[in-house]
Amino acid sequence: MRLSIFLISCLIITTSYAQKSNLPVGFETGDRTKTNLNIGWKFHLGEVNGQPELVGFDDTTWESVSIPHTSQLVSYELDSIKETWVQETYLRAISWYRKSIKVNSPSTQKVFIEFEAVHNTTELWVNGKNVGKYAVNGYVPFFFDITDYVKYGEENLIAIKADNSFNQTIAPDPHRSDYVKFGGMYRDVYLVTTNNLHVSFNWEDFDAGVNINTPTVNKHNGTVTVKTTVKNENTSTKKCKIVTNIINEEGYVLKKITSNVNIAANSNYTFRQSAVIEDDYHLWSPDKPYLYRVHSVIYDEETPVDFVENKFGFRTFSLEEGKGFVLNGEPVFLIGANRHQSYPIVGDAVPNSFHYNEALQYKNAGMNIIRLSHYTQDDAFINACDELGILVYEEPSTWIEWGDEAWFSNLESATRTMIRNHRNHPSIVFWGAGINHRGPVPQMQTVAKEEDPFRLTASASSPWNGVKNEGISDIYATMDYRRTEFPEGAFTMVMEHGSSPNAEVNQFHISRYKGNKNNFAAIAWLGADYNHLQPDIVDKRWKRDFMTTYAVLSSYRIPKPVYYWYQSELVAKPIVHIADETASKDGKVSVFSNCQEVALYHNGVLISKQYPDNNVVKLNLNHPSFTFNYKWTAGKLTAVGYTNGQKITEFSRTKQGKPTQIKLEFNINNQPFYAGGSDMRLVHAYVLDENGEVVTTANNTISFSIKGEGVLVDNGNIDVNPAKLYNGVASIYLKGTAKTGEITVTAKANGLKTGTASITTSTYNSNEIENAAKPIYDFPISKVDIGGKVQLVQFDWLAWTGTSNENLKYLLKDYNAEIEIISKNNINWLGDSAMLGDLSFVGTDGVYVEEGVLTLKISNLKAGNYFIETFHHSRRGNVKMTNDIEITLVDKNGTFSRVSNDHIVDYYLQDNTGERAPLSIKTYFKTDGKSPVMLNFKNMNNVGDMWLNGFVLKQLK
Repeated sequence: MRLSIFLISCLIITTSYAQKSNLPVGFETGDRTKTNLNIGWKFHLGEVNGQPELVGFDDTTWESVSIPHTSQLVSYELDSIKETWVQETYLRAISWYRKSIKVNSPSTQKVFIEFEAVHNTTELWVNGKNVGKYAVNGYVPFFFDITDYVKYGEENLIAIKADNSFNQTIAPDPHRSDYVKFGGMYRDVYLVTTNNLHVSFNWEDFDAGVNINTPTVNKHNGTVTVKTTVKNENTSTKKCKIVTNIINEEGYVLKKITSNVNIAANSNYTFRQSAVIEDDYHLWSPDKPYLYRVHSVIYDEETPVDFVENKFGFRTFSLEEGKGFVLNGEPVFLIGANRHQSYPIVGDAVPNSFHYNEALQYKNAGMNIIRLSHYTQDDAFINACDELGILVYEEPSTWIEWGDEAWFSNLESATRTMIRNHRNHPSIVFWGAGINHRGPVPQMQTVAKEEDPFRLTASASSPWNGVKNEGISDIYATMDYRRTEFPEGAFTMVMEHGSSPNAEVNQFHISRYKGNKNNFAAIAWLGADYNHLQPDIVDKRWKRDFMTTYAVLSSYRIPKPVYYWYQSELVAKPIVHIADETASKDGKVSVFSNCQEVALYHNGVLISKQYPDNNVVKLNLNHPSFTFNYKWTAGKLTAVGYTNGQKITEFSRTKQGKPTQIKLEFNINNQPFYAGGSDMRLVHAYVLDENGEVVTTANNTISFSIKGEGVLVDNGNIDVNPAKLYNGVASIYLKGTAKTGEITVTAKANGLKTGTASITTSTYNSNEIENAAKPIYDFPISKVDIGGKVQLVQFDWLAWTGTSNENLKYLLKDYNAEIEIISKNNINWLGDSAMLGDLSFVGTDGVYVEEGVLTLKISNLKAGNYFIETFHHSRRGNVKMTNDIEITLVDKNGTFSRVSNDHIVDYYLQDNTGERAPLSIKTYFKTDGKSPVMLNFKNMNNVGDMWLNGFVLKQLK
C-alpha cells in the first residue's frame, strides 16, 4: 500500500500576543514565534517538467508527505543494490517539496525558515523568488532569512529543492563511507518570526546566539557565564535591556541578571553576564543529570521583544594520570556504544520520539557514553542525553579520506556549526578532531579549540596507520577489534570495539581496557544494527551483508542478549537473565547477573550453582557472565541469583518450541503518538511458542493490516508487507492520518494465532515555544543578615543592623512585608565580631535573649506558601551552644510545634561553623495575606541563649 496521507496544505501561522494565553506562568516570549512546519508538504522525486518553484505550478499529482521525510523508501537489504560504499548513484536523487503558509505577524517583523538538516544541499524559493542555497553539509542546521520575500497576511508558496547528488566538496563525499547517504528533508523544519531587535541563531558567527559556560565548578557552588548576542536590524539605535534568569528544575528563579546597552542600527552586541549559584546547587552527572534553565528576555527600552531559553549543567571533567577520566572529582570509566541515526526502510527520517526512546534504551542498559558516529546528529538525541545523563562524543561527517581546499572549507564550516549548535549541552564532553581510521587532523583540532576550548578533543585513530598516541588532540581514540597494544603514555579510549550476542567479545575488550588506568572508555561497535553498502574492494575477506548483525540492539532497536549483560554489569538493580538461543547454544548456557552466585535448574533439577566466570579476560569486570556447560535440548531453565547466601531474584526460560501465536507491541508507549504523519511508531510482531517464548528460528511471513486513523509506511516495492522475521520478530512502521483517533493493527500468518494491538493518536501543537515552555516562578529570595552596630554583613545579603531592644522592625522591600523580632525578655545585639566557617558573616553576630522565647513576626505577606530558613548560632563563648530548639509556628493552618532536628550533629564551637552553615531551622508556612505569621523559638535547655542571626525567605508555588 502506498503511503498517502492527505493533509492540510496550508498552515496558518499566527504571531499575535494571543498565543501567550497558552504559555505557563511567568514565561515571557516577546515577539518571537517558532512554528513547526513538518505537516502538509507536497513531494516529487526527481527533476520536474516546468517550474515547480512558481506559485502557479500544479502539484496536485504530487505525493502528500510530512517531515521527517526520506526521499526514497528502501528495502531492509537496501534493494540488494550492487554499489560500493562510495555510493555515487544509489539514492543520489533530487527531491522537490512545496508548501503554502500564511504569515499573520506584523510586517515589521523578521521571518526565517530554520532547517535542522537536509540531505544534502538545499535551495529555497519563496513566492517564486530564489532566496538562496545552502551547500555545506547534510548533517547540520541552517536557516534562510525570508523577510524580504514573504507577503504578510497572505498565502506564501515555499518551494525547496533538496539535492542529494554525489558532491565533490561536501563531506563525507566524494569518498567511501561505511554509512548510507539517504536523501530528503529528514529533520524538523520551522518558521521563526522575531522582532528586528532579536537574538541571533547560535551558528551564525563565533559570537552569536547564546553561549553558556561554567568556568568554576566546585562541590558546593558554581559560576555560570552567559554570552548572548543581540542583533539590531532597525534603522535607528535601540536602548536594549536583557534580563537573564537562572532557573532550577522546579522552575524557581535563583538569580536574575540585568544589563543595559545602546545598540547601534544594523549592528550586533554580545552581552556577557555571570552568576554564582550557591543555594539549590547541584552537579550534573550520569547518576544525577540536574539541568538548570537560562531564560533571557530582550527589551526595547521597557517593552519585551524577544527571548531565548537554553539548559545547562554544572560539571567538570579532566584527564588525570593514574585516574583516567575524572568527572566532578571522581574517576569514571565510560562504557557505551556507537550510534548511527538510520533505521531500516526509512533511513535517517525518524521522529524525535525515536531519538529519545533509543537514548532511553542505552540509559536503561546502564551505558554512560555514546559516540555519535560518524556525523552530527539530531538535537532531540542530544537533548535526551542531557536529560538522562549520558556523555556524548560528537564529530562532523567524515570517514577515512578527505578532499581538497573547498572540501576542507565546508568541513570546517560544518564543524563550527555543530559546535555552536550543541555547545551548551552538558552531555557533550568530546569533539571529534580527526578523520575516522586516519587519526588527528590539525585543521579539525584548531577549529574545535577555537570554537570550544573547554571540551576535550579525540583523535579518531586506528591501530593500523597514523600516530600511536593522541597526536595533536587531547585523547587517543582508537579502534580495537583484535588485541591492539596500548600507547606508552596517552589517555586512551577504545572508541570502537567488537560486540557479540553472547557478550563474550564485549567483556573481553571492556575488561582489558579497564586494566590500564590511563584508559578510560570502552565504546562498542555498535549500538544498533544499520545498513551499509559493499566495500569498494569486493572479495571474500571484505564481502558483507547489507545490514550488520553484531550490535547491542537490532536495527529495529530490539535488545539482543548482550544488552542484558550490560545491565548486569552497569545497573544497580538485581538482575539475573538467561540469554536466548541466539547466544545460549553449542552446549553452553549464558547467564547474566550482578548477584554473587547463580544456581541453574533444568525442570526444577539443579544443574550447577556457580560463581561468575573466573577468566583472565574478564578479570577487571564488576560482574562477568556465568557460563554453564550444559546442552539444553528441551524443557525449562531457571536461574536463581544469590547474594550473601540469600535468594535475590530469578528468571526462567523455556526451550523454544513450534510457533503458535503472534504478539504485537509498539516500540514507544510512554510518549504521545501524534497524528498527521510527522510522528511514527514501530509495531513489532513477536512469533511465540505455546509457552510464550520468542521463536528466534521461526521463518513465517507476517501480514499486517490496519484499521482506523493510521497507515502503513510502504511503497509496495520493498517487501514491507508481508514482513520477514529477524530472530523471531517482524516490524513495520505506522503513521497517523490527519485525523486523530484509534488505530488497530492486526498481524496474521498461516498456522499462527492472530495478534492485535491498538494505539490512539493525539493532536500535535505546532507552536514549538508552547511545547517547550515550562513555568517560571520569579519570587524574590530575601536574605537578611542580622547584627549589632558595625556588624560584618554576609556578601549579597541585606543588612539589618540595630542596637535597641525595643521596636525591632525591618521592612522587607522585596515582599513589602514587615519583619519584627519580639521577646518578653531583654533583646541583646551583637556586632563587630568575627568567626570562621561557611556563612560565617551570618553566624558571627545577631540578636539574642538569655532566657525565654524569641519571636519572629512576619506581617503583610501576600497570601501563599513560603519557606524560611532561620539561623541560630550562639556567639557567646561563656554560654553553652544551643542545639535543642523548640519552634512553634502560627500560620493559616493553625499552631504547630516541633523540636528542631535539622542538624544531625550538634554544634559546640561558638567561633567556628566548619564547612557547613550555622545552626539553622527550615520551616514551611502558609499565610492568608491578613494575619501575621509567628515563629517562636525556645531553648529547650535550662541554660543558654536563644539566638537569631538572620534568615532566608522565599515564596513557593
